[in-house]
Amino acid sequence: MTKAEKIQKIQEILEIKNPKENLYADLLKTMGDLKNNYGDYMITEPIDCDEELERIPKADYELCTALLTMLLREDHFSNGSFERRFAEGQVLPVLVRMKDVLSAGV
Repeated sequence: MTKAEKIQKIQEILEIKNPKENLYADLLKTMGDLKNNYGDYMITEPIDCDEELERIPKADYELCTALLTMLLREDHFSNGSFERRFAEGQVLPVLVRMKDVLSAGV
């Protein structure tokens, strides 16, 4: 998938503003960016999602995809956490950063 196609897919999800985690998992899978090894990108042990999310402003594309995967995995273990984080404004900034990083490279 090209950068332009990824930007378009991310923009579509941003416009929907839906907190259902399956949309975000499908997005990462479709783009080939779901990180099964997301823990390799994290700097906290055990993983502290709140601290990891503070890295968004300087994150590269790969870290962003790992952060989004982290949020999806957190929901797997703590059902409902993704929707809570979405409501608190912690999900969409990851997508915005992904789009911005991709756009800078187009």
